[in-house]
Amino acid sequence: MDAIESTRRQLDAQLAEAVGADPLLALGAIGAVGRDLAARRVEAVRAALRQHTWGEIGAALGVTKQAAHQRHAKEWAESVKSDLLAATRDYKDAARSGTPEEKAAARLRLDAFVAEFKGARRRR
Repeated sequence: MDAIESTRRQLDAQLAEAVGADPLLALGAIGAVGRDLAARRVEAVRAALRQHTWGEIGAALGVTKQAAHQRHAKEWAESVKSDLLAATRDYKDAARSGTPEEKAAARLRLDAFVAEFKGARRRR
Protein backbone atom coordinates (compact mmCIF):
# COMPACT_ATOMS: atom_id res chain seq x y z
CA MET A 1 0.00 0.00 0.00
CA ASP A 2 2.98 2.30 0.40
CA ALA A 3 3.38 2.35 -3.39
CA ILE A 4 -0.27 3.31 -3.83
CA GLU A 5 0.03 6.13 -1.29
CA SER A 6 3.21 7.37 -2.98
CA THR A 7 1.49 7.30 -6.37
CA ARG A 8 -1.52 9.13 -4.95
CA ARG A 9 0.69 11.91 -3.59
CA GLN A 10 2.57 12.15 -6.88
CA LEU A 11 -0.66 12.34 -8.88
CA ASP A 12 -2.05 15.00 -6.55
CA ALA A 13 1.08 17.10 -7.01
CA GLN A 14 0.96 16.69 -10.80
CA LEU A 15 -2.70 17.65 -10.92
CA ALA A 16 -2.08 20.69 -8.72
CA GLU A 17 0.69 21.77 -11.09
CA ALA A 18 -1.58 21.18 -14.11
CA VAL A 19 -4.34 23.31 -12.56
CA GLY A 20 -1.90 26.19 -12.33
CA ALA A 21 -0.55 25.72 -15.84
CA ASP A 22 -3.72 24.88 -17.80
CA PRO A 23 -6.96 24.52 -15.82
CA LEU A 24 -8.98 23.11 -18.74
CA LEU A 25 -6.38 20.46 -19.48
CA ALA A 26 -6.30 19.67 -15.75
CA LEU A 27 -10.09 19.31 -15.69
CA GLY A 28 -9.92 16.78 -18.52
CA ALA A 29 -7.29 14.78 -16.68
CA ILE A 30 -9.20 15.00 -13.39
CA GLY A 31 -12.35 13.77 -15.14
CA ALA A 32 -10.49 10.80 -16.64
CA VAL A 33 -8.91 9.92 -13.29
CA GLY A 34 -12.33 10.21 -11.64
CA ARG A 35 -13.83 7.74 -14.13
CA ASP A 36 -10.92 5.34 -13.58
CA LEU A 37 -11.32 5.60 -9.81
CA ALA A 38 -15.07 5.06 -10.01
CA ALA A 39 -14.53 1.85 -11.98
CA ARG A 40 -11.92 0.62 -9.47
CA ARG A 41 -14.25 1.54 -6.58
CA VAL A 42 -17.03 -0.64 -8.04
CA GLU A 43 -14.55 -3.51 -8.37
CA ALA A 44 -13.20 -2.99 -4.85
CA VAL A 45 -16.63 -2.81 -3.24
CA ARG A 46 -17.69 -5.95 -5.06
CA ALA A 47 -14.54 -7.80 -4.01
CA ALA A 48 -14.85 -6.55 -0.43
CA LEU A 49 -18.46 -7.69 -0.14
CA ARG A 50 -17.36 -11.27 -0.69
CA GLN A 51 -15.84 -11.26 2.81
CA HIS A 52 -16.86 -8.06 4.58
CA THR A 53 -19.96 -6.23 5.76
CA TRP A 54 -21.27 -2.87 4.64
CA GLY A 55 -20.13 -1.55 8.01
CA GLU A 56 -16.56 -2.62 7.34
CA ILE A 57 -16.68 -1.18 3.84
CA GLY A 58 -18.05 2.08 5.20
CA ALA A 59 -15.25 2.22 7.76
CA ALA A 60 -12.66 1.69 5.01
CA LEU A 61 -14.23 4.53 3.03
CA GLY A 62 -14.53 6.78 6.08
CA VAL A 63 -18.34 6.81 6.07
CA THR A 64 -21.13 5.05 7.94
CA LYS A 65 -22.55 1.66 7.02
CA GLN A 66 -25.70 3.37 5.79
CA ALA A 67 -23.78 5.86 3.65
CA ALA A 68 -21.68 3.10 2.09
CA HIS A 69 -24.77 1.04 1.36
CA GLN A 70 -26.70 4.00 -0.08
CA ARG A 71 -23.82 5.02 -2.30
CA HIS A 72 -22.60 1.63 -3.52
CA ALA A 73 -25.30 -1.05 -3.17
CA LYS A 74 -27.08 -0.17 -6.40
CA GLU A 75 -23.82 -0.21 -8.42
CA TRP A 76 -22.90 -3.51 -6.79
CA ALA A 77 -26.30 -5.03 -7.56
CA GLU A 78 -26.18 -3.86 -11.18
CA SER A 79 -22.70 -5.31 -11.59
CA VAL A 80 -23.67 -8.69 -10.13
CA LYS A 81 -26.93 -8.72 -12.12
CA SER A 82 -25.06 -8.06 -15.35
CA ASP A 83 -22.62 -10.89 -14.64
CA LEU A 84 -25.45 -13.22 -13.60
CA LEU A 85 -27.30 -12.57 -16.84
CA ALA A 86 -24.17 -13.14 -18.91
CA ALA A 87 -23.35 -16.33 -17.00
CA THR A 88 -26.92 -17.56 -17.47
CA ARG A 89 -26.70 -16.96 -21.23
CA ASP A 90 -23.33 -18.72 -21.34
CA TYR A 91 -24.73 -21.68 -19.42
CA LYS A 92 -27.74 -21.97 -21.72
CA ASP A 93 -25.50 -21.77 -24.78
CA ALA A 94 -23.18 -24.42 -23.37
CA ALA A 95 -26.13 -26.64 -22.46
CA ARG A 96 -27.46 -26.40 -26.02
CA SER A 97 -24.32 -26.77 -28.06
CA GLY A 98 -21.30 -27.17 -25.82
CA THR A 99 -19.38 -30.12 -24.59
CA PRO A 100 -20.12 -31.55 -21.15
CA GLU A 101 -16.93 -29.86 -19.92
CA GLU A 102 -18.05 -26.48 -21.27
CA LYS A 103 -21.46 -26.93 -19.68
CA ALA A 104 -19.89 -27.84 -16.33
CA ALA A 105 -17.53 -24.84 -16.46
CA ALA A 106 -20.38 -22.48 -17.35
CA ARG A 107 -22.45 -23.91 -14.48
CA LEU A 108 -19.58 -23.29 -12.05
CA ARG A 109 -19.34 -19.65 -13.16
CA LEU A 110 -23.09 -19.20 -12.80
CA ASP A 111 -23.08 -20.82 -9.36
CA ALA A 112 -20.23 -18.53 -8.27
CA PHE A 113 -22.24 -15.41 -9.14
CA VAL A 114 -25.33 -16.75 -7.38
CA ALA A 115 -23.22 -17.52 -4.29
CA GLU A 116 -21.69 -14.03 -4.42
CA PHE A 117 -25.14 -12.48 -4.45
CA LYS A 118 -26.48 -14.66 -1.66
CA GLY A 119 -23.33 -14.23 0.44
CA ALA A 120 -23.45 -10.45 0.29
CA ARG A 121 -27.09 -10.45 1.35
CA ARG A 122 -26.16 -12.43 4.48
CA ARG A 123 -23.37 -9.99 5.42
CA ARG A 124 -25.47 -6.87 5.68
